[in-house]
Amino acid sequence: MERRAFLKQMILASSAAGMAGVMPRLLRAESCVASAMPRTLINVMLQGGADFRYLFMPAPSHPDSLYLDGIWNARSSLYSADYGDYQQMFDSEYLLASDPLSGLPFGIHNSAAWLHSQFEAGQVAVIANAYCSRNRRHDQSILNADAGEPDLAQLNFDRAGWGGRLIEAIPGSGNVVELGSSVSVFSKGSQPGDRMARVVHAENMRGMALAGQDEESAAGSRRNVLARALNAWYEGRGPELANEKPPGWAYQTFVSHRSAIQQFGLAIDERLAQCQPLPDELLNLELNNGSFAQQCRNLFDACQLPDVLDLRVMSMSYGGWDTHDNLAVEITENISDIFGAAGGLATTFPLLDGIPFAAQPVSDQLVMYFASDFGRQLAANGTFGTDHGRGTYSIMLGKPVQGGIYGELFPAAEALASDDGRIPLQTQGADISGRTSTEKILAEACEWVEPGTSTAVFPNAGTADIETPGMLDSLLS
Repeated sequence: MERRAFLKQMILASSAAGMAGVMPRLLRAESCVASAMPRTLINVMLQGGADFRYLFMPAPSHPDSLYLDGIWNARSSLYSADYGDYQQMFDSEYLLASDPLSGLPFGIHNSAAWLHSQFEAGQVAVIANAYCSRNRRHDQSILNADAGEPDLAQLNFDRAGWGGRLIEAIPGSGNVVELGSSVSVFSKGSQPGDRMARVVHAENMRGMALAGQDEESAAGSRRNVLARALNAWYEGRGPELANEKPPGWAYQTFVSHRSAIQQFGLAIDERLAQCQPLPDELLNLELNNGSFAQQCRNLFDACQLPDVLDLRVMSMSYGGWDTHDNLAVEITENISDIFGAAGGLATTFPLLDGIPFAAQPVSDQLVMYFASDFGRQLAANGTFGTDHGRGTYSIMLGKPVQGGIYGELFPAAEALASDDGRIPLQTQGADISGRTSTEKILAEACEWVEPGTSTAVFPNAGTADIETPGMLDSLLS
């Protein structure tokens, strides 16, 4: 490119930058495109091994008094207050719920008030005694959960995740949209060397485009001058390089990738400018975990432009569930961030109903699945926490979910002597017995997203463990 042409490009770029503050306001005057939201699965990975036995506890009226005494003796030290008895603890810590499938009363921790309201509305399924891994190691178990392979023994992160396999099984060109700070194995595809071909990493939906004019900095600032210069160079030289260089040129992939990112980012910015800005409720959302607050903002924006993202699967994450000590403080902060009355989901989901839609409301088309690397042991340890276990609870949430308890929520066998004479609730090291493989659960989720995909995603689901045959047949509608 000649110097004169390059300078002209720079001037045009500077002029465009000066309009940056005006254009979004003009574009917002247009109506936001009402897109048809497809059925979309959101996988939420709770890293560290969530103790969901703390989230769900039996009601004082639980029909098995032996079990009630056993679990109170095993876990009373976990609670920060010195309660006189189980009834006092339950009244202070839990909200009473009733399983619509069996009528069983039980408690949901009061830090999860929004989850309680959704359960009472019939939109939460709790699959008890599930397992996604056979071991108690964080790295291996997180990999197993993301890959959807409970029996996987190799610690090899270069593999496909079940979210990536699902996208490949869906006809067309859908994507997994990763809303967190890093791309997990869950999102990756099956092609070695190109596992992120169908992954959109949306760590900040409002910052997807390449660097341009920073409205908060002076036009002549070093940052803005450099951004304009680089953009002008690539816009001018990119097409020339494509024609000048031979096929297989070493930097062709880089130049092409940069062009693709620019076009994709601009398409996202243009659509978001036409749609509503982030609601104040999300802009001002403050959680203990700032990353999850940002993911909730990304979730809202992703749902405003499902067609641009080619959306079918999303991935979120929340770390900090390894509660070996002081469980009550740590886990209640985590639970309230996600499931609390003022938490991320309670803030986000009502706002989704305000997004224009072409067919069905956005929230009607979403199902969330909450996974963790493993559960925790039944009995408290000596430091007011619980240690690594295996079995856990799986939680599925959304309007298409047939709410209720699937499996035995509080297995009576935990209070009885096993074959070796030990009572699990009185034994250090005993954990929830895994009776249902997550392969069974997730195969149902895949079929809901796109009928006919479950076999390709979970080829072993047909022979995988399930507590009661057929119990998940009506999990989703």
